[in-house]
Amino acid sequence: MNAKASEAPPKSGHPTLSLVLVCIASFLAIFAVFSVWANRQALNTDNWVSTSDQLIQNDAIKTQLSDYIAAELFANVDVEADISKQLPPQLKALAGPAAGGLRQLAPQAADKAISTSQFQAIWSTANREAHIALLKILDGGGDNLSTTNGEVVLNLNGALTNVSSQIGVGSKLASQLPADAGQITVMKSDQLSTAQKVAKLIRKLPIVLTLLVLILYALAIWLAGPRRRETLRSVGIGLLVAGVVAMIIRRLAGGSVVDALAATESAKPAAQAAWDIGTSLLVTVATSVITLGILILIGAWLAGPTRWATTLRQKAAPYVREQPAATFGVAFLIFIVLVLWAPIAALGTLLGILLFAILFAGGAEVLRRQILSEAGESEEAPPAPDTPEPQAGS
Repeated sequence: MNAKASEAPPKSGHPTLSLVLVCIASFLAIFAVFSVWANRQALNTDNWVSTSDQLIQNDAIKTQLSDYIAAELFANVDVEADISKQLPPQLKALAGPAAGGLRQLAPQAADKAISTSQFQAIWSTANREAHIALLKILDGGGDNLSTTNGEVVLNLNGALTNVSSQIGVGSKLASQLPADAGQITVMKSDQLSTAQKVAKLIRKLPIVLTLLVLILYALAIWLAGPRRRETLRSVGIGLLVAGVVAMIIRRLAGGSVVDALAATESAKPAAQAAWDIGTSLLVTVATSVITLGILILIGAWLAGPTRWATTLRQKAAPYVREQPAATFGVAFLIFIVLVLWAPIAALGTLLGILLFAILFAGGAEVLRRQILSEAGESEEAPPAPDTPEPQAGS
């Protein structure tokens, strides 16, 4: 009676609460994906420059930019009058056709100028300086991007001057360009305060959401009790679903964004290319989450009761028992392959490699102990053999 009473009932854990926490964490993981993307895309200068370089190298975007620059050039300079001044009286009638031909050739000249390595180097440098200036504006000031008449303006006047040098009368055209030619309003003054608040939020939100997701997942596994492996599997599925949902949202949102950006049907290819390039980092983040979910699912499967997993553990038991160094060597080799392959973006950073190494080593050790336990092995020292009792009369 007392012996039975002293036996504590096995802990059943809290599987329902654990599942609820996994669902909440997976839902928040979707927002974490977008917050990490927004932070790295909008507030990281290197990523901004890399994206801008890809944009200027896209054919559809180059075509639209060439058309814009050519249109701005002829909208701000009376090319026909300038040509007429340079022609003798008997040829002044040709000024109109010559200006028309020059207008037709201008987009091609602009495209040719944009395609040169010199222009793209200037573009890259200008975008780096512009982004640094934009970050300063979000914090209160800047030069290349500045508040002009209560507006934040991106100045492409230098690009107009560069392209005009590719069109027959470049220096004269460039000298006649007004100072405000090629200026694009990025945001009005009444939008600046909102942009500054959003920037502050984007800086903090990824850290908060990521930590919250990890804490909720860890709490769910801890509360699962004897169903921790099943909960770990649920975590893997949750991350997988979060990454896939983020990709679906990107695709669905892309249609609306492209329609809003493209004023005409001809502009849609450029708008679509800009969306695809601008959200390529989002794809990287979502793919990393999906890959992490798959790796967790593989780990949960290896520790599971399926026939294949059980057979695999049984076959691995002799090697795990007799060659522990080789076992850890195989685990280390797999880890190195993952780091070199880098299917998870975090593996490209020192901190990410360190954190993943700790998680990977912990998981490998848990699996190793499970294999030894199922094989009837124990890492504890075996009990000393019983001392034989002395024979009577000896």
